[in-house]
Amino acid sequence: MGKHAAPRGTVAPSNPGAKAEAGRHAASGWGLPRRRDLAALGALSLLTGLVVGWHPPLLLGGTSPAAVSTPTITPSAEAQPNSTLTTEVNVAPSPVPTKDAAADEFDIAKAIAEVAGPDAIPVAFVPESERRTITITGVGDILLHKEINAQAIRDGGGIPDFLPQLEGVGPLVAAADLAICHMEYPLGSRDGPWQAWPDLPDGPPQIAEAVAAIGFDACTTASNHTLDQGFDGVVSTLDALESAGLAHAGSAASESDARRITLIDVQGVPVALLSYTYGFNGIPRPYDWCCNLIEPGVIPADAQRAREAGARVVVVALHHGVEGIAPPTQSQRDVVQELADSGLVDLVLGHHAHVVQPVTRIGDMWVAYGHGNFLSAQSRKDPRTGDGLLTQFTFAEQADGSFAGIDAVGYPIVNYDFPFGIAPVPAPAEPGGKADMTWSRVSEQAIIPGDTSGFRLVRFGG
Repeated sequence: MGKHAAPRGTVAPSNPGAKAEAGRHAASGWGLPRRRDLAALGALSLLTGLVVGWHPPLLLGGTSPAAVSTPTITPSAEAQPNSTLTTEVNVAPSPVPTKDAAADEFDIAKAIAEVAGPDAIPVAFVPESERRTITITGVGDILLHKEINAQAIRDGGGIPDFLPQLEGVGPLVAAADLAICHMEYPLGSRDGPWQAWPDLPDGPPQIAEAVAAIGFDACTTASNHTLDQGFDGVVSTLDALESAGLAHAGSAASESDARRITLIDVQGVPVALLSYTYGFNGIPRPYDWCCNLIEPGVIPADAQRAREAGARVVVVALHHGVEGIAPPTQSQRDVVQELADSGLVDLVLGHHAHVVQPVTRIGDMWVAYGHGNFLSAQSRKDPRTGDGLLTQFTFAEQADGSFAGIDAVGYPIVNYDFPFGIAPVPAPAEPGGKADMTWSRVSEQAIIPGDTSGFRLVRFGG
């Protein structure tokens, strides 16, 4: 429950050049090479291969001969990361090493420094036995409709208790190393009164406690409803999340907070969380810094600051698209392509459309365009809004210290009405029942025909 939470004052400063001291292999005196640096390292590896008599792929993310027989991760061919550059060179084999692999790697790094000089980009070597794997889970919108609130109040005997409505997905959420929710509406006073759409939403902050209780670690807050209760609503929402031990991104209570990057320690790996929305329903921002908008160039710049702050994985939440439209809009595709082209973002978690949208991979970046709804009471108007998607992405550490996405799984989520509650589609689901219908719709909307990314849907317990 809130196992990786970062209180407002503890996230890493995002000023250029700042470094986070997190993780065994976090950048501390120099920057770890990103994908765009690997091509430049190719030429250096050729020279080093000739000098030290070692097979070049090791210098660019391959494995040493001693480690080939004991891999720690064996992704499928279609899920194999493609960000590692290897170069085939005919070099006479060196004698069988007499030292262990870690010592050999140290000597190689030392040789690179001696041959290339002080201005060369340093190369980090992470022994295969020390490379880590983390999982990141995302979900759709939490919408505190009046029916949802009323049931929570009944369940809690007058004090809102949302746990009974959420606990059905608890095992999936708790299984992730980092679980991220999206808080669509502002949160108000613990004692109420509360109101819900079509009035300007002002939900019970007890939802944050329930979200943390089932295993979420962070929530994003940039949405078209962020400013429904003005700046006071921004502050009260963040206070509720922090009181529940949840990290957050997307809005800020002060200008100094807005300058900070949310860095979350996930099993020793610093993960940056960024969050942006397409707009605020026509409500002007009281301060430019209070709430994040999707604007050209802004997100890649923030992702760069996150890397400079020490992030090894960058996650971007996007509140975008058109409500009720499953295919991604051109605007969605343009923004996602900008992030993929930057080479700075590893994962995009989308929401807002209230229906499930596709999941795929663009270059080295995974993108879930839209997760549908996580908790809502909308399905009586459109059955598709009762569908949700819980995604789980696996990232594995590479020899150079970077992380690559190696697996992506989606679990369809069904919203039940009267009583309200959510659960993953079980295996098997009753043919023709609500869960089975959710499975059919999500299968059609989440998977792009002919997609070769390796993303797959799974029934819970199957």
